[in-house]
Amino acid sequence: PALSNAIDRPCVSVMRRYPKLEKVEYALRRLPEPERRLALIAKAGEIYQSPPFVFQVYGATPETTAKVLARLTDRGHVPEALRLAHLIASAVMNGESGRQA
Repeated sequence: PALSNAIDRPCVSVMRRYPKLEKVEYALRRLPEPERRLALIAKAGEIYQSPPFVFQVYGATPETTAKVLARLTDRGHVPEALRLAHLIASAVMNGESGRQA
């Protein structure tokens, strides 16, 4: 919500699969400031599924977001801009791109 409000644009978080929230909570409880971290996750909003996408959105409707994701996805289940960003980041960090982009 903070980023979306700051830039006055919708923000979307795309995931490969639906997260196992109980495992996320279990892991976060072992880190410093677990309550603050859990509050941030709760504040991020509901997780939506519109196959093949799993996403969170703030500043737009889930229906509109699912349509936009479908139009922005050239291959696979990841929008092209996100796939490209992942390839570039992997190449910078590892000296090569990975297979899961």
